[in-house]
This record gives sequence, C-alpha cells and structure tokens, in this order.
Amino acid sequence: MGEWFTPPIDYDEVEERIGLNDEYEEYAIHDYELPFEIDEYTPLEEVNRLCEMVEEIEGTPIYDELSEIQGYWFNNLEELLEHVDDIICYSDCDSMEDIARYYVEEKGSLGEIPDHLQNYIDYQSLGRDMEIEGNFLVTSHGVFEYIS
Repeated sequence: MGEWFTPPIDYDEVEERIGLNDEYEEYAIHDYELPFEIDEYTPLEEVNRLCEMVEEIEGTPIYDELSEIQGYWFNNLEELLEHVDDIICYSDCDSMEDIARYYVEEKGSLGEIPDHLQNYIDYQSLGRDMEIEGNFLVTSHGVFEYIS
C-alpha cells in the first residue's frame, strides 16, 4: 500500500491513508521529491524538520543544487545550512573561465588592466588554476564558491 505525502507530514494522516494498525505498524519511504537525500527509514519527524530548515533557502540557487553542494563540501544537510552564508553563487558564470574573467574584469584581482590588453589574458588557464587552488563547484545553476 502506498501514498504520496507533502511535508509537513502528519503521522496520523499517514496511519489513516496507508492503513497502519497493529498488524501493519511500519512504513518505509520508497520514493520522494526533496532537494536533499533521505533513506527509506528516515523518521517522518526528521523529514519535517529538514524540510523546515530548507524552507529558508527555497528559491535560491543553493536550493536548486542542494544535494550536489552538500555532497561536495559537507557531511550532512545541517552542516551545509550552518555555512550557507559562506557559499557564493556566480549564477551568470557557466565555467571556471567565466569565473576568471569575472575576477579580472569585475573584481580587479590582477589590478587595473587596460581594456586593449584584457584580450591577451588566458582566462581558461587562469580559471583552471583558480579551481585547483580554490573551493569552486561548477553546476548547471552557476558556479559556487565556498569561502571556508
């Protein structure tokens, strides 16, 4: 017996809709659509708690890449949410080459470079070096940087 529930999930409603009783007293989660990972035995209270925590960043690029960011830099969702202010999203950048260009042209990381000389900068190589030396993650929703 299975049903689809939308968080916050009420245990009494789960009992009623899937027929939990003295004979069938356990449930398992076999399918879900959440921006983070759970397993089939995650307690409903934990699912509700995590959903409530994630609501604060809903609609942000971090929310859209939550699982990937968590898996790359953090051990769990709570750790990621504790450090959400240390994550910068460059949503207009699709690659490390774009990040290098942004750092040079917008942030002036190499100092002031005349416009006519900027075309001679190897942004691809610079971006590769920045990725090796920094904390960057390239995703489909932009490039993220973790300032630890």
